[in-house]
Amino acid sequence: MISCIICSRRPDISAELKENIATTIGCEYELVVIDNSKNEYSIFSAYNEGVRRAKGDILCFMHEDILYHTKGWGIKVAEYFAQYPKAGLIGVAGTHYLSSIPSGWWETDCISCYIKQGFNINGIYQFRMDDVRFYQSNPTYVVALDGVWMCMVSSMFDYIQWDEHNFSGFHGYDIDMSLQVWNAGKEVHIIWDLLLEHKSSGCANHEFYNNCEILWKKWKNEFPIMKGVNLSIPEEKVRTKLVELNRIIRIQEDEIYRINNICQSYAYRLCSLILTPIKKIRKWLK
Repeated sequence: MISCIICSRRPDISAELKENIATTIGCEYELVVIDNSKNEYSIFSAYNEGVRRAKGDILCFMHEDILYHTKGWGIKVAEYFAQYPKAGLIGVAGTHYLSSIPSGWWETDCISCYIKQGFNINGIYQFRMDDVRFYQSNPTYVVALDGVWMCMVSSMFDYIQWDEHNFSGFHGYDIDMSLQVWNAGKEVHIIWDLLLEHKSSGCANHEFYNNCEILWKKWKNEFPIMKGVNLSIPEEKVRTKLVELNRIIRIQEDEIYRINNICQSYAYRLCSLILTPIKKIRKWLK
């Protein structure tokens, strides 16, 4: 049996997702919905609670804004774990390389994925097909997965867990769990014959990069990490440079963000209101 574990912003998931799972999974399953409508959980604590409640042999951690396009995907997942017993964690998108600089998993541009990615432009929903197979092998190893959809055998939680002690919020859980699986002697794979649609593009905000800093400090002795590829030293330097440049841009954007916040604050506007007539008087006196 597969346990579908979902942390929901509402008391329950949508009827659309319920029906979609029921008509596509193709095997016995249960829904384990963690009601986070009151924001009582982080993604780490919510998923740990889901593990405690789950009864399945396979645990599927998924976002609530996805839809499955593959019929019988549950059977495919079960068959995959049977075919590759060393696989401890599988997903649909991930990176083959993480540098020593804190970053999102996609920022080295050394990725594999098979997913329909949705997004909104001017209120109109669209999607693109992200099918990146440059590094596809059989099986396809990755350092870390994206957390939109991750499946694990339940026995993995006999000795690992979602790290709610070091982390809070809703970011970094996917990379941390991927590294835990590798550290436990198991493997992290991309599964290629399962297609799902992610109806939002996520948000790499301040909280995201704060958790990245915590994550890189936790695993500092492991970075850089490479799986499923053999990057040459020059190529590895280029990938790291990409991350470094993204970091510089992000720091500059943070400075602009902070300045904008200051300018919009009540204290700043009050001071401007007080100082404006003083400036006019000084100008008149001159």
